[in-house]
Amino acid sequence: MADNSQFDHAVQAVFSVCASPDVASAAMAACPEVQGSVFAGEFNDYFSGERRPQISQTLKAATGCVALVDCDRDPEQALQTMERLRALMLRNLSVVAYATKVDATYLLQAMRVGCNEFLTKPASTDALEEALNRFRAAHISEAGGQPNSGRVISFFGAKGGAGTTTLAVHLANNLVRRHRKRTLLIDHHHELGHISLYLGLKGGQYHFDELIRNSDRLDGNLLNGFVTRHTGGLEVLASPDVVAADYKSSPEEINSVFAFLRTQYDFIVVDSSMDYKDIVPTMQQSSDEVYLVSTPDVASLRDLARRVEHLRLTDPASEKLRIIINRSTSDDAVTAEQIEAAVRFPVWMAIPNNYADLVRAINAGEPIPPQHRSAFAQQINKWADKILSVMAAPLDQPTTHKKGFTLFRSKRDKKVA
Repeated sequence: MADNSQFDHAVQAVFSVCASPDVASAAMAACPEVQGSVFAGEFNDYFSGERRPQISQTLKAATGCVALVDCDRDPEQALQTMERLRALMLRNLSVVAYATKVDATYLLQAMRVGCNEFLTKPASTDALEEALNRFRAAHISEAGGQPNSGRVISFFGAKGGAGTTTLAVHLANNLVRRHRKRTLLIDHHHELGHISLYLGLKGGQYHFDELIRNSDRLDGNLLNGFVTRHTGGLEVLASPDVVAADYKSSPEEINSVFAFLRTQYDFIVVDSSMDYKDIVPTMQQSSDEVYLVSTPDVASLRDLARRVEHLRLTDPASEKLRIIINRSTSDDAVTAEQIEAAVRFPVWMAIPNNYADLVRAINAGEPIPPQHRSAFAQQINKWADKILSVMAAPLDQPTTHKKGFTLFRSKRDKKVA
């Protein structure tokens, strides 16, 4: 590989591995169009333990590197090359793979060994230019040292069928559409989650477990390849739409992933489950707010009381805990005061029942919009407003467990009214 000293201080150095003429041409045409990017040369052989590349000063000096790996000549060696690239310690390395045809299995293998983006051949200059611009923007953002300011909000159902997914989807959508906050919605179910269905999205190839597996090399480029984007601007990390095995993640991996996600988003909303007993404590510790959702029926409230009792054994968890009563109506047999007496914890908010509109929204694959006049939409608006107001409060004013917005009315309130 030629050492082009004129490029020693390139912001983003691009190089190819076993590239066909169309890939090389696309690279040489795209680089001049992206500020600070140069095409630094090509390697004619795949990398392996026996064939170690000679890294030029251009690549060593660059603040970001992009490898274009053509997989057509030998797909297996191409995978080995992508894995070897990660061991070269190049700064801010992004890997783009090219192939004439690719199946889902090979695509997943490529992502697992370090591929950030997969493009099809014949190579398009415009597609590569778009990718280079994204990589460059991510490098600049990371170099700026963004603070860990993002807020993690996790949802758990006191029992199955409480409507946790519905609430997580609508709150996340509201934060994006009304408040213009960059928000990631995570479907934390290792199989057959419903968030993609509720948003009318095709099932994602990658999911939260995949992100956890790659926690040691997680960066903005890798994350970009994992998320799916809804038309409204919400970013989604979907659950597999097939039956799949659960990945046994460690607390260290989970903490590392959430620490990184905080640097990328204003809000990370997680639709999780109490079924993941091994990691529920870690998920809650990594969260800023923990919403425990129940419905106002005896069976659900019994489970809610047991969940709260367990969570209150850990003081930090109880400080974050917010009780949500979903599908509330004015005819509920159990009042807010009775629920609070039973669970010995305040009800933070009640969400009105809106079954018909929600079924239509789910079937259409589009959440109820924030401007909808229903009581449900208005209460979600208040919920999002409450979260933003808490964030905007001065740090020297501690938050307390005051009763939040609620549709419940006590007997005393009714007499006053």
